[in-house]
Amino acid sequence: MAFSDSKINYLVQAGIAVFTIAFLWLAFVYYPKVSGDYQSGKIIPRPTVFKPVVAKGATLPIETESYKIVWEEGSGTYYAFINGKNLEEFVFARDNAKLALKNALSAEKLCPFSIIYVSTERLSVPQKYLDNSDC
Repeated sequence: MAFSDSKINYLVQAGIAVFTIAFLWLAFVYYPKVSGDYQSGKIIPRPTVFKPVVAKGATLPIETESYKIVWEEGSGTYYAFINGKNLEEFVFARDNAKLALKNALSAEKLCPFSIIYVSTERLSVPQKYLDNSDC
């Protein structure tokens, strides 16, 4: 049983009609309503857990509200004191601190450097997040 050209033609026309109606409804009914709800405050965007933090300058110590990086000359070690109320926030802030330290040291990788990450909130952080072992 093969489709005739007229059946395919009707099927294509019906598909075009359905997509046209859906597009018109989205463009002239749904979008203006949702846009108006956002503008009037009926729909409030969910607050994000993470705030973007930028380290200003490339000299040590580097300090933001999420982390502080200091250099201990005697031991040749960088200490990163990381803020975070839970593990997810800690890891996010630690990754930001890594990027800031890479920028300050003009290094592509932090493998040759001794870096110790410390939680300021005394979180129980797995060792893999405290080591500089992602080389």
